[in-house]
Amino acid sequence: PGATVDQTPQVAEEPPDLSPVTRPSEVVVVGRIAHPRQLVETLAQWSSLPFRVEDLVPSQARGLSQAVLWDAPVEALVALDAFGDGKLPPPLMVASLGVKSLAAGLSAAEAMQIPARKLAPGVYRVGDLTDGSCALAASVGSSPARLVCGRTNRDVDTLLPYATRGLPSEAQTGADFELTLDAKPIHQRYGREVSALRLLAGVAQREVALDSPRFDRALSDALYGAVDETINLFGDLDQIRLQARLDTTQKQLLGSAELRLRGDSSWLAGTIAATKPAELPTVLPRLPPDATLACYSTALPAERYTAIARILADLSEGFLEHEKLPPATRKRARHLLESWFTKLPESFGFAMSPSASDPLGYLHADTMLTRLSEPSARVLGAYGDFFALLSDPALKRWLKQKAKVDEKLWPKVSRKPLKLPGFKQPATAFEATFDGKALASADPSIGKMLENLLPPADAKQLSRITIVVQPDGEYTYVLTGDDTREMSRVMGEHKKAESGAKLLKPARSGKIVAAGFLTLAYVGRHIERLAKDARISKAIASTPQHGATPIPFSSTTAPGSARLDLEIPAAVFSDASAAAVQAGPALKDAIEKR
Repeated sequence: PGATVDQTPQVAEEPPDLSPVTRPSEVVVVGRIAHPRQLVETLAQWSSLPFRVEDLVPSQARGLSQAVLWDAPVEALVALDAFGDGKLPPPLMVASLGVKSLAAGLSAAEAMQIPARKLAPGVYRVGDLTDGSCALAASVGSSPARLVCGRTNRDVDTLLPYATRGLPSEAQTGADFELTLDAKPIHQRYGREVSALRLLAGVAQREVALDSPRFDRALSDALYGAVDETINLFGDLDQIRLQARLDTTQKQLLGSAELRLRGDSSWLAGTIAATKPAELPTVLPRLPPDATLACYSTALPAERYTAIARILADLSEGFLEHEKLPPATRKRARHLLESWFTKLPESFGFAMSPSASDPLGYLHADTMLTRLSEPSARVLGAYGDFFALLSDPALKRWLKQKAKVDEKLWPKVSRKPLKLPGFKQPATAFEATFDGKALASADPSIGKMLENLLPPADAKQLSRITIVVQPDGEYTYVLTGDDTREMSRVMGEHKKAESGAKLLKPARSGKIVAAGFLTLAYVGRHIERLAKDARISKAIASTPQHGATPIPFSSTTAPGSARLDLEIPAAVFSDASAAAVQAGPALKDAIEKR
């Protein structure tokens, strides 16, 4: 007999749609981690922490992580909802992970008893989530499939085509991490609504006006000026870009943030254009080796702030005039506000933190020294006006009447000469002392507010603001802190003849507007003062580099853009992880208190 032939037709699986998808016009944010395993495990190695990228996955999802291709990019998208309900519908958002294959992803889901439902060839809905939605789909690019998750089915269904067949094939910048906000879709969607903000300015003016000609004119200038700046800046904005790159040769993480403008109608765009970057001077004043923060800044275009100074001065004088305060008080307040913006000179400064061995170091503020490239007249006048207002009898009476603030709770103000080492001419020390305990007893809410705003209080609950102004010919020194003896010591360190530390800037930077560095010790000190717990500084001091490794930063401008760069050395990650392990309870307390 002849051979039997199977007549049953074979049904071929329909191939998935992998045709290219262009970027939807509604996409406003694109984020990418180019090499998740390399980024996470390099930072873990620098931090001396023994974990892999898989260890970051929650235990209940470990089964799925075996199917993830951790060398493929992790990507995120945010898009405006063109058909959402209301005038401002929530944006659509998804994130996606590369998967080894579609079959591997489906097998992992099946092993974890997660249901998968086919939506289209090569596209499956994964899981039945009440607070989210996920889909597994074939993909182009460096991974054959991607797991795409969002808040709702609508987010996933709308953005999945571009997340799997568009974004993965787009050219990458070479950054290990990047996040870009594109303003064009926002312009197209909300341009008319933003232009209508001027109507709100008129409503706000009628609500706040005092029926005082000087104040109301200034209020109108302020409100309409702020609204016009918002509208103009909205029109000028092009992109905001954040990037980070691993430099495994130098063992550091390079970060940058850039603002890009497409127009020049806003005040900010004009100020950026008027700001002139310069090379960091090769010779700078001495920087003590144990400084925890340092910064150099070029001169800024003070003329750009003239209108702001005038409006603030008119608002202040008009309000005080309406409240029947005497001309001398009004004049002092006006002069104070105007003088701050008269000149914005070149400056150099650094901070010195209290020793970590001091058990009450967290009760003291850092001492900050700044050298301004101008004579002392303007600075002395501004601080003189400020502290004179703090002790102004008319202002005290007005506050006592309006806010029921007892005069006994008012800060004690003093002005006296102070001899600093290295100067023939004496400095002027301004000091204001606040009794935190009395303020908290009189009004807990005011006491709490001042506790957050003022320098740390000492053991007697007294907070001090001390500002020392030292003339030095064509320069002026300004020191801030809470202890004049420590200020004298810091000035002595600055005036030493031997060489000091170098002011570094990121290698990427050319001409700069500002450059400097900060340290982990400086950051830890601020956390410690919030927590009022000395364990944080002690933990940082016991790390391999004692939290003293500089983290260089710089800012610069160019036509239509402004950028900030920084470099975080591997030693900073090592110190941070060691300090966090040792000071875990104190950090937890600080977070809970704030």
